[in-house]
Amino acid sequence: MRARSTAARYALLAALAVVIVAATPWLGPHWITWREIVASDQPSYIFWHLRVPRSLLAACAGASLAAGGVVFQALFRNPLAEPYTLGVASGASLAAALGFLGGWHGWAPAGVPTLTLLAFGGALAAMSLVYLMSRLRRGRDMARLLLAGVCVAYMCSAGILLVFFLADRAITNDIVIWMMGSLGTLRPRAALEIALVLVPVLAYVAYSHRALDLLAFGDDLAASRGVNVGRTIWTCYLLVGVLTAVIVANCGPIGFVGLMVPHIGRAIFGVCTLPLLLGSVLLGAAFLAACDGLARSLPVTELPVGVVTNILGATFFFYLLATRDIAHGAARS
Repeated sequence: MRARSTAARYALLAALAVVIVAATPWLGPHWITWREIVASDQPSYIFWHLRVPRSLLAACAGASLAAGGVVFQALFRNPLAEPYTLGVASGASLAAALGFLGGWHGWAPAGVPTLTLLAFGGALAAMSLVYLMSRLRRGRDMARLLLAGVCVAYMCSAGILLVFFLADRAITNDIVIWMMGSLGTLRPRAALEIALVLVPVLAYVAYSHRALDLLAFGDDLAASRGVNVGRTIWTCYLLVGVLTAVIVANCGPIGFVGLMVPHIGRAIFGVCTLPLLLGSVLLGAAFLAACDGLARSLPVTELPVGVVTNILGATFFFYLLATRDIAHGAARS
């Protein structure tokens, strides 16, 4: 009976996600009707070449951020962990800011914007630095990894402030807009790039779901049950880090999705990694697609989707702080 109930929840959530993602291409400053798509070239081009790829990008990015949040919250045993915890977004943002400062953001070698390449390289550089810093001395892997990530994030933030100081006002404005997070890229391949990284991440996490469940109770218990703790931690870190780097390179940093969606998923599917992962992926795809549809349907101006997710995420965590002992749980972990 319980398995049947869970399957029904998956079916309902999957149907809801498909409906939301399929509906968002119709939304925008001007709501396109099917008659306009059939009768006119311009609405047809906007719908199929701009809005549909954007909705697919939102679904892939939302699913990826949610999956990363599930993994990191299990590894860190911290309900406030997310894919941006370890400085990946900060490294990508610093590299992108340097690209704006150097005037390289208009280039697109081989059809890939230089800004995307720089952001991806910056994210990988931040990941590598976090890894090296956390391995300087032996110790508890996750504690050192978290502290190294915080250090790298602060270093990158200082670099971004220096770029702000050196750049003129127009460039500073471009950097701020990019750092808000947006799905407005005109590259149809962006969704495919994220999906190609997401698939192996989901496969590995699904394969290692028992190990992640045991790690949530502590490294010693997991090791006593046969889990290779170090390999599991570093493989998850590498896979989620690369996935986050691809997202930030294409969309900029979009906050709160990786924090908020796993919490909603636990209320529906429980705390076990495998059902939570599958449910969160569907929730994340629907959530970010809906946020983007809302952001570009406002009558005044189109908002970067990161602004919408930050507002909703902050409101959600105010609710959690008011109703649950989440701060004590985070400190204890």
